[in-house]
Amino acid sequence: MKIVYFITKSHWGGAAKYVTDLALGLNQNAFEICVAAGGVNQLKEKSEAFGIKYREISHFGRRVALIADLFSFFEVLYILYSERPSIIHVNSSKAGGVCGLAGFLYRLSGKKLKMIFTAHGWAFHESRPKFHLSLIRIASKISCLFYDKIICITTFDYNSALRYKIAPQRKLVLIHNGINPEEIKFLKRGAAQEKLFGKEVKLAIGTIGEWNRNKGWDIFIEAVVPLFSRHPDFVVIMIGSGGNTEKQMLFSKIKEVGAQTRIKTMEFIPEAAQYLKAFDIFVFPSRKEGFPYALLEASLAKLPIVATTVGGNLDIINSDKTGILIPPENPEALGAILENFIQNPREAKKLGKNARERVQNNFSLEKMREKTYSLYSS
Repeated sequence: MKIVYFITKSHWGGAAKYVTDLALGLNQNAFEICVAAGGVNQLKEKSEAFGIKYREISHFGRRVALIADLFSFFEVLYILYSERPSIIHVNSSKAGGVCGLAGFLYRLSGKKLKMIFTAHGWAFHESRPKFHLSLIRIASKISCLFYDKIICITTFDYNSALRYKIAPQRKLVLIHNGINPEEIKFLKRGAAQEKLFGKEVKLAIGTIGEWNRNKGWDIFIEAVVPLFSRHPDFVVIMIGSGGNTEKQMLFSKIKEVGAQTRIKTMEFIPEAAQYLKAFDIFVFPSRKEGFPYALLEASLAKLPIVATTVGGNLDIINSDKTGILIPPENPEALGAILENFIQNPREAKKLGKNARERVQNNFSLEKMREKTYSLYSS
């Protein structure tokens, strides 16, 4: 049985890790696996390192561009006819629409094909004008018509799909992302800090993610700048990937507030989670989220976490027990929680310990694979 995983972008992020985790769990004797994505970044490198066939969709991009989208549609259609898969598993909104239509036409030609779509956070939850969000909801409904099953990775997205009638309940399946704690080999604090800072630091507050406006990095900056004068010993670290335009805007903001010496930025680091012990506090100020692996990894590192009340953050963090949840777009609230963590490190560490137990007990990779593979074989 052949399966093709489609994903919009090939840089390393949550959706790419999700695809890789699913592909690697399949029985190689029972499945022939292919990954198809836009670009030739880290996902291509990892796929080929694991012996998984990779195909580039050169015109795939996150933004709407009619000509490029039309070309990407024909690229997907070509992949379907050349690979002849039994199943396609599509990830992210742009791929969902393009691959859905291509798969529909492929079926019309008499080919058998099971089509599954995973929503890594509905695009209509992004911070956009209301008219744009209405159009995105309509586009999401149309895309979901093509698929046999739609996987929602967060309770929030599952309920949103029902609320806005994105798809009938019989098509919707809730499957949380999972993680294997044994896969992460955390470096000890001293070694991790030496790698990230070149020295040991007293207090480090940080985050890991994409250079993307949805991640709320600008909110993080606004929150920490007022704390610098009261707490001269702490540093901030941001480890990001992708998104050149958003990255440059963020760097400009850091210069604008004169925080270059206190806020350290780093480009993509392979297996960045292994350095989490260098952090004392983990911040996740997203405007929109899917089900973030970064929070699962930070929880396993026993870090005190402050995150926003969006997407899968609500599934992972039990506020005041395994971390603190705050409203998005609220640098004042974020700053207040960080101040409290700095002043009360013992209480903050208790949250981190509880977070690890919650993730170990509730979000296993084995469970995620089992539930997803059952859709392939049903």
